[in-house]
Amino acid sequence: MILNVTADTSFLKQLPNAPGVYRFFASDGTLLYVGKATSLFKRVRSYFRRDNSISPRISLMIAKIASIEVTVTENEASALILENNLIKNARPKYNIVFRDDKSYPYIRVSQHQFPLIEYTRHKPDKLASYFGPYPNSYAAKEALELLQRLFKLRTCADPVFANRSRPCMLYQIERCSAPCVGKISENEYSRLIKNAVTFLSGNYTELVNKMSSEMYLAAELLNFEEASGLRDKIAAIKQVQDRQIISSSSEAVNGDLVSFVEHGGVVFIYLIMLRNGIYIGDKHFEIKVIDEINTVEAFFEEYYALRQDTTTVYCDFSIDERFIKFMLEAKNIKIQEVKANKRINELFKMAQTNLQIIIENHGKDNQYGKGVARLSQLLGRDINRIECYDTSHHHGSSAVTSMVVYEGGLINNNLYRKFNLPATINGNDLLALSTVLNRRLVNKTLPTPEVILVDGGKTQLEETKNILEQLGFHDKIKAIAIYKGENRRPELDRVIINTNLELNYHDEPQLFKLLQTLRDEAHRFAITGHRKKQVNKMKHSRLEDIPGIGVQKRKALMAFFGSSQLVAAATVEDLCQVTGIGPELAVQIYSYFH
Repeated sequence: MILNVTADTSFLKQLPNAPGVYRFFASDGTLLYVGKATSLFKRVRSYFRRDNSISPRISLMIAKIASIEVTVTENEASALILENNLIKNARPKYNIVFRDDKSYPYIRVSQHQFPLIEYTRHKPDKLASYFGPYPNSYAAKEALELLQRLFKLRTCADPVFANRSRPCMLYQIERCSAPCVGKISENEYSRLIKNAVTFLSGNYTELVNKMSSEMYLAAELLNFEEASGLRDKIAAIKQVQDRQIISSSSEAVNGDLVSFVEHGGVVFIYLIMLRNGIYIGDKHFEIKVIDEINTVEAFFEEYYALRQDTTTVYCDFSIDERFIKFMLEAKNIKIQEVKANKRINELFKMAQTNLQIIIENHGKDNQYGKGVARLSQLLGRDINRIECYDTSHHHGSSAVTSMVVYEGGLINNNLYRKFNLPATINGNDLLALSTVLNRRLVNKTLPTPEVILVDGGKTQLEETKNILEQLGFHDKIKAIAIYKGENRRPELDRVIINTNLELNYHDEPQLFKLLQTLRDEAHRFAITGHRKKQVNKMKHSRLEDIPGIGVQKRKALMAFFGSSQLVAAATVEDLCQVTGIGPELAVQIYSYFH
């Protein structure tokens, strides 16, 4: 449906009250903006209200709208997919896309009688509590290790916890209180969890005062060993406190610090997160400069529409008063220039130093430009997107194929994909490649690459070409292959461009730099996915899938045999020797594994 915009806004009455995607066009047909909506009627109408909920950037865009095209979708999820495709392919002027440089780790405390504490990069469980983000995995794991030393909380997965019959090694080295076998009461464990949450929340003074009282009480009762342990824990907490607090508790800073540099047509933004005076993380973004648009204001508007982790943003640069008013009224974000604070000013200097390093590294992203240009010459076509595939498995199990992507001048990890493969693949790499390419190429939501790179020799290349032929992509996508040289030395790698052209590193070093990086990234990403799949598989006890086997019988089986593998290998007679396992149940267990 196409609507012509009129001054009396009567065209808005034609909008359907349904989910979908809307597109704003200028009078010359230029696509200005693409958006999705649960209700097209409510969302599009909101742009034409006369109040303070519209930012200066959007006001500028609205003045240029001549027509609106809407597409109704089945649901909001379909609208999101369509919106993403339109933005990727058309790159509308007013859709600001900022690239986050990394995802951030958290520490998760589960909802359980004896809660689990663990490292994670995801926040899917609404019942659990999450603390962070931490600036990197090292910082998160260091904090987790300290928590284990201080509070002895369990870190094992729930299936492992449920099936333990004796304490693990962590209990022996005093890193866990062994709630799995009743070495600690639920009330005492709950007290440790509360202390850990207080620590993770940054309330160090409160925790130190509480533990100091416990230490003095233990000393009065002549329990000097307990008092000594508490003293050491207090010292460790104070050490963390001294390292992380950047302001006194009376004026602890809660907010984000934002600094930026514009260079080479790109705005580089550095963001530092402070919570309760604690430096909890930093991240950077890169946004292409667009004429007539204040890129930093556009970043503020879209970033804080998605995240509401803070209500205050400090800047080391000036912001238009009209935009400050808009952010406060529309998004409840207070933007202000930083006050005279020595420590915060030091952080801003650090941000600028890091921005200069990021800019230098950004320039290195263009190192692939020559390689892409040369590949374009060899294949006789312009290249914007290259996809590289690799498969990882363990003797055929937990197989995962990775897809890494070069697009628009960058090897962009936001575009990577993993494909889980069925057990029927059974280590057959050619079948894995065929399965994944068939799944990938029938997916119309992803843009079609100009080149597919496979890790392997002529056999893998021919298989890829056959699939492209079968699916009708032989004239749209070129397939090439890269394979390891003698003794797996990178300088001896070979690239097969076609039947008549095979290159070595010394022929085309710039091209090899691009293709080897893609191949190595695909290999790394595949192994990461495979290992995660293996870990998840190990976390799940096969005994849980057997009908009639509850917690107590699982514990009895594990205590008797030592592992689920040995249970699987046991005879019916062996199984009958386990307490609580009768002949009928023994046959059922044996039949499950055989």
